Amino acid sequence: MERNLDIRLLRTFVMVSETGTVSRAADRLARTQAAVSMQLQRLELDLNAKLLLRSPKGVTLTDAGETFLAYARKTIALGEDMRRQLEGRKLSGRVRLGMVEDLAVTRLPSVIADFRRRHPSVEIELTSSNSADLAKILYDERADIVVADPARCTVTPSSYLSRQLIWCASRMMELEDGADLPLIIFEGSCAWQDKMLSVLAEKGIKWYSGCRVSSFAALISGLRAGLGVGLLLPEGLPSDCHNLQGQFNLPTAPIAEFGVYVSRNPPLLVQELAAFLRAGF
Repeated sequence: MERNLDIRLLRTFVMVSETGTVSRAADRLARTQAAVSMQLQRLELDLNAKLLLRSPKGVTLTDAGETFLAYARKTIALGEDMRRQLEGRKLSGRVRLGMVEDLAVTRLPSVIADFRRRHPSVEIELTSSNSADLAKILYDERADIVVADPARCTVTPSSYLSRQLIWCASRMMELEDGADLPLIIFEGSCAWQDKMLSVLAEKGIKWYSGCRVSSFAALISGLRAGLGVGLLLPEGLPSDCHNLQGQFNLPTAPIAEFGVYVSRNPPLLVQELAAFLRAGF
């Protein structure tokens, strides 16, 4: 006899897949690691499929896990949307949203488009900047929601978003095994870059600066021109570049973490968009 999937299991699976480790997911969910592990085992048993590969460094998704993750996110979002509709919460008004450029030009457009389809009376004012500037406009009450690097903000976020990064380079770029790796280096502070250099050092991979950039647009240009290897969110990978994971002895790319920050005493509209962003990402 087939059983319906428990929504709590879906939420746990999504959190583990986004954070990359059972321990970190357990902290975010305020549960024990043992409880999270048991939920994952139950989910795989219910589906009769292996969703995660476990290692001392964390977990990675299998092909079945990648497929199921998309369905899990949609199911969670639909359930939340149904609850809003049944409760008669018709949203309207304006939300000032600030977001780091990497997300604003990759994953955000489809998420916001989906939100606007469900709530056409909502007006969204979007600002894209670096994390330090976003933290300032939130503090100055010039933004209602900010998604930024937690390492560059002084307050605790209301929630987190975690995304797996990928190594990438131009398809025209020729790299030799064992040769020093040309990197695209971001000028200024960047948590992604700090993690990138750390994992390369752990692996003993030598590198040099192939290109220095100061914006996401410049990073994309440097990649496409074949000036070096960089880190991107999967959604931001240009068609003339490719994922280098598993090649040239590269270690697993780090995970990017973003904090979702909301204004003090947020109205319902702000709370709903913040929740929608968490589900959509």
